[in-house]
Amino acid sequence: MPDLPDILKALIALIVLINPLEGIPLFLGRTSGMSDAARVGVARRASLTVLVLLLAAMAGGKAILYLFGVQIATFTIAGGVIILLIALKMVLEAPKKDPAPTDGSGDIAIVPLGTPLLGGPGPISSIIVFSSKGIGSNGPIWISDAVLLAIIVVAAAITYLSLRMAVKVGKLLGPTGINVLTRLAGILVTAIALQMILSGLLDTFPAWK
Repeated sequence: MPDLPDILKALIALIVLINPLEGIPLFLGRTSGMSDAARVGVARRASLTVLVLLLAAMAGGKAILYLFGVQIATFTIAGGVIILLIALKMVLEAPKKDPAPTDGSGDIAIVPLGTPLLGGPGPISSIIVFSSKGIGSNGPIWISDAVLLAIIVVAAAITYLSLRMAVKVGKLLGPTGINVLTRLAGILVTAIALQMILSGLLDTFPAWK
């Protein structure tokens, strides 16, 4: 079984990449005219969208890599680069205002909230890497897959709870607080992305170790 530090690292990385805090401003703006029950429905569908996307990435990631003849180390580097770009955007880019109407019309649970805002290329790439390489280096691969499945479910549940508490969190933190936390999370994701790139390079060029 993977070590606890490896499990926590994978879980934290996935939650930070999903970044439910980033979805709170859009969620609040687009659901301002909805009832509490309707808001709960949007939160549920958005988190289910994230869950389905990540499960699909876990189930089909290895097959896709095999089909296109892509080595795991190469995809690890590519995934690290994608995640690095997302992290730099989190740190450097000014928060954008949602230009869409705020009358609560339309269902934004799947697009753009569920994807690409929450279930975007970063989380999907990380799941493909984790499912291909395994979490940690201990135990058979099926145990690693079971742990990864649990991590995905927990991350989706945290996403749902974050959206459910969006009104309270938004009032507590305010736009400035959410912006600060997003930038701090971006710094953490930057370190994770650089570690992925380094790991891929070392696997590709073992003589560098």
